[in-house]
Amino acid sequence: MGHLSVFFALAVVLLGALVEAKFFKFEDCTGKARIAKANKFEIVPDPVNLRKNMTVNMDLDILQDVPEKAMLRTRYYKLKSVFGVNIEVPIPCLLGKFGSCTISLCKYLSMFEEQAKPLFPSDQPYGCPIHAGKYGGENMEIPIPDMGSIARLIVSGKYRTELELVVDRTVVACYKIWAEMR
Repeated sequence: MGHLSVFFALAVVLLGALVEAKFFKFEDCTGKARIAKANKFEIVPDPVNLRKNMTVNMDLDILQDVPEKAMLRTRYYKLKSVFGVNIEVPIPCLLGKFGSCTISLCKYLSMFEEQAKPLFPSDQPYGCPIHAGKYGGENMEIPIPDMGSIARLIVSGKYRTELELVVDRTVVACYKIWAEMR
């Protein structure tokens, strides 16, 4: 086999590996003041298919009851490549619940009940107050709302998300998630 043939064979193998590469990443960024411990958080499929539900595997220990005054601070960034330079485009808070917002955790749970309820243990009532215990499970199906083809086109892409749970101005849980949606 000539050098050019070896090069093309290697290029095909590398290209195949890139196509199959997974983008999803989860990182715990919580400091010393910790109210929860995420032992596992995985999503399937990767990338997320915006036309279908996604499956979540999660093991989350809530170490103490979460105060009802807890606030959820979300920051979303769409990842773009401009002339080969990777940039993060901040997504503003839209409609008071989508994008980079700071809202009461209890209000968030009421707005996204269909998506968040599967994460609650069967012996705990859904919503606030959130009691200490084990949350999550394996192969939990999370519904993705139908958004239509134009919105899907706009939403498709790679994102970095920061989620912070804040109690009395102290971050008590912090998670970073990188995900791709198509």
